[in-house]
Amino acid sequence: MHVYKCAECGNKFETESFASRCPVCRCKILIHEEGEKRRAHKCSGGSCGHGCSCDRH
Repeated sequence: MHVYKCAECGNKFETESFASRCPVCRCKILIHEEGEKRRAHKCSGGSCGHGCSCDRH
């Protein structure tokens, strides 16, 4: 379970998976308050694979 708070409208909501937008105002800036954190992809000089967001592959 994840708990988020919207930085725009202050809405606090729970979700089973990771959220990308507030369900009330659709803002993309969310504060992750509880639950497992997302893990960043680690790249090492362009040796990353598909699905990485660094645009070096």
